Amino acid sequence: MAKITSPIRAEGKEYVIVAGSFAPNGSGAVSAASNEGAGWSVARTSAGLFTITFHEAYPDMISGVACLQLASADDKYCQVGVYTQASKTLTIRVFDASGGAVDDVSANANNRINFICIFRRTGLTA
Repeated sequence: MAKITSPIRAEGKEYVIVAGSFAPNGSGAVSAASNEGAGWSVARTSAGLFTITFHEAYPDMISGVACLQLASADDKYCQVGVYTQASKTLTIRVFDASGGAVDDVSANANNRINFICIFRRTGLTA
């Protein structure tokens, strides 16, 4: 596992970007071979719910964004859930706007969940 050593230049202390994407597999497990990016792994926790596990535990998540890349139009969207430092995890939910509930994304070579998180590597804020 590679340790992130190059913080980004930003107004603030020790920011790090962890970004990536993965291909949902309908109701099946996510294939690690579909992962793009480094410093994390992902598992399908239940229908429409994914848990990203980061290789490092960061004191603060400054921002987290997730979006769907779909082969064809659909009324689904992603929602970033809870980041837990102790377990180094972040949840991402996929909602079906027409049904108002979490839902799986069909397996397709062009269907992906993309995410970007900005973390602070220190508890110092000033």
